[in-house]
Amino acid sequence: MERIPELCEAVEIIPFDLSSPVLLFPVRHHSPVCSYHLLKAIELYSPEIILIEGPQDANELIPVLTDDRTELPCAIYYYYKDKKQLVSEEAADHSCYYPFLYSSPEYNAMKAASELGIEARFIDLPYSEILINTEGEQGLRKNEKQSYADDGRLVRSDYFKRLCEKTRVRNFEEFWEKYFEISGLELSTEDLYKQLMTYCTLIRHSTPRQELIADGTAAREQFMAANIKAAMKEHSRVLVVTGGFHSPGLFELLKGKVPETKLHRIPKDCTGCFPAAYSYRSADALHGYSSGMSYPGFYDNIFKRLKRADTPKGIYSDETLTLLVKAAKKSAEKDLAVSVADITAARTLMSGLAALRGIPEPGMSELMDGVTSAFIKGEKTISSSMPLEYLKQLAIGDGVGKIGDLTHTPPLVADFEKQCHALRLKPETAAPQEAVCGLFTTAKGLPLSRFFHRMRFLGTSFCERTKGPDLHGSTDRSRVREEWSYRRSPAVDAVLIDRTTDGFTIEEACTNIVKRLLKNGPGLDTAAHIAVECFLMGISIEEEAEQLTRIAAADGSFFSVGSALGYFKTLLELKQLYEYPDETILPLLTRCFDKLVLMLPAMANVPDEKADELCSIIRRLFALTDSLLPDRRPQLTQSLTELCSQTEKHPAVFGAAMGLLCAVDLSNQFAAERAMRGFLRGTAEIKKQGAEYLKGLFSTARDIVFSGDDFLLMTDELLRSMTSGDFIEILPSLKLAFSYFTPQEIDETAEAIAALYDADAGAILDDAAIDEQLYSFGRQLDIEITQKLGGEHH
Repeated sequence: MERIPELCEAVEIIPFDLSSPVLLFPVRHHSPVCSYHLLKAIELYSPEIILIEGPQDANELIPVLTDDRTELPCAIYYYYKDKKQLVSEEAADHSCYYPFLYSSPEYNAMKAASELGIEARFIDLPYSEILINTEGEQGLRKNEKQSYADDGRLVRSDYFKRLCEKTRVRNFEEFWEKYFEISGLELSTEDLYKQLMTYCTLIRHSTPRQELIADGTAAREQFMAANIKAAMKEHSRVLVVTGGFHSPGLFELLKGKVPETKLHRIPKDCTGCFPAAYSYRSADALHGYSSGMSYPGFYDNIFKRLKRADTPKGIYSDETLTLLVKAAKKSAEKDLAVSVADITAARTLMSGLAALRGIPEPGMSELMDGVTSAFIKGEKTISSSMPLEYLKQLAIGDGVGKIGDLTHTPPLVADFEKQCHALRLKPETAAPQEAVCGLFTTAKGLPLSRFFHRMRFLGTSFCERTKGPDLHGSTDRSRVREEWSYRRSPAVDAVLIDRTTDGFTIEEACTNIVKRLLKNGPGLDTAAHIAVECFLMGISIEEEAEQLTRIAAADGSFFSVGSALGYFKTLLELKQLYEYPDETILPLLTRCFDKLVLMLPAMANVPDEKADELCSIIRRLFALTDSLLPDRRPQLTQSLTELCSQTEKHPAVFGAAMGLLCAVDLSNQFAAERAMRGFLRGTAEIKKQGAEYLKGLFSTARDIVFSGDDFLLMTDELLRSMTSGDFIEILPSLKLAFSYFTPQEIDETAEAIAALYDADAGAILDDAAIDEQLYSFGRQLDIEITQKLGGEHH
């Protein structure tokens, strides 16, 4: 690091000039050493105003963030709805977070300004304008982008790669901690400023101009420079705090006249920002935050120590030791052996590595290496490396912030609290609460149920249904009450804030999400599943009827349409039960039915894994001709007949179809028996298919067993003709075949079987089963004894 100036003789480095009317202070976001020296620079420079990198339309939130009641981590949440297609033709919704930790220089700049009684002001473009000035898949328009700030260039540049080779560090975090976070505490503010400005200038020097235009950096810096110029007209000492990459660019722009940036007219309901609780985990670079430092909890504790201490000496040694002991304690709580000797060895190794690497005190890199060496015994496995995982969790931190001033509550959060109050829920308590929704017995039962379903649909994790009807799985539909467990956590508010782009009320957000999901053209089964969700949420889909019809017409998947048929059947029955008028579901149900009947014969030879699902759809079709669509029984009968006449057909599907044809016309029973005899006369493999045939037959026409002895005798013949191995192979199918029988039918079947073998029906049902291998052994033993006795007799 000491050799950096030798590499940049041709690059102009911005001086640390305390007499200048403007002081550009470069920072890395969330860096303790940057915050530490920034506060010293504020003391030395005595600014009249502090300008900070951040969208200027969030200036009114600065007092909220610096409020003594606010607990960090917190963030500013920005959203923009591109209804005017200024960003792209997709007219998409956009959002991002601008997080603040106790170690964040920007937060400390705001806090210092508040304490000094001077103004702090954000000077960057509004979030919407940044997006508009950014090319596709660049900057804030990257699909994975969720953070406003980005230190990515400090890590990804070609210059840094060469620097890593020269300084022999493993990664950027190790480099940064060694040369800035730890060593920087021993430097004067001016020397730290020079080191950081030199590094950022070299990174900037190696970045192409076109890249700066493409990702919006050029437009942002032009706007910030104009705001700095404006502040300089009002104040004689202006301190500017921005990401280090921007400082050289701003320095160049301030030398001349800065062009005016014309902002677009954005409707008020299309853009906005709110304060939001945030978490250390979300602020961690290892969990996807591009501008975050790894292990933010650790570095926040470092900065808190720096604020309390008279000298920075020993800060890192004390904090790494504290974290080491906590990791050892947590490992011991999980029954992982970590001794005092292990802790001592890790501490010694940390100190030795720091000295070897030329660092005044051990940091996170040395702590990780020390724990890896002293705590992990033998080969590194998932189990043995758990102490290291506990250390990482502790270093990241599990804290969640809190907004003190609630006057800027995001609209969805406000609507959530309003509805909780109206429904007499208790979201302010940390312990889980219980709620019962009497769907027909109380006035608030149905609204409460719909609220819970809406919150679940939004993915808030606020509530979970513990009992009640499951319309998706078609279980417990006779229940007329639901039981829910609910609890408000910071994650609930975070999701609601994220959903602000979908609407300003819970109902509006759910409605817009439904419209978007259906607009994306999902399969009909997914669309029907969404329709069920809408029913549960009390959201009308009449406006989406045309879109559902288009989806139904376009879906060529038999099983997707078959699944949708079940959802639509459930919906229609429930709407009739609840006495809701409907002009949407019945036409969709009928369309699905006709489509399935037309496709059914071609589905005869489905793969084994789809056979049971096909049998279920066939039963569903037949049930509809018993109730809702009786006029379509002839078409279904014809389709089933065509399926049975196919040369290649799955035996279970064949059996299910034959069973339904028997229900239509008892004369078809002879054809069903004839098919069964065909399986009996076949090879061993064909006989196995006979069990599948029975499974399908009994699933649709189990009463065929009680119409005579023929099927029972044929089943008995099938089983007696099989080897032990073949029987074990078909046993699952056979058990499933008889699972369709009611308890009374099982008793009647047992009596019929007992009559065949002159046995006791009760014994057949209640006696313990005999092990198949033991039975075979006993049978073989009987044969051998009989042979021996016969030999002696002769």
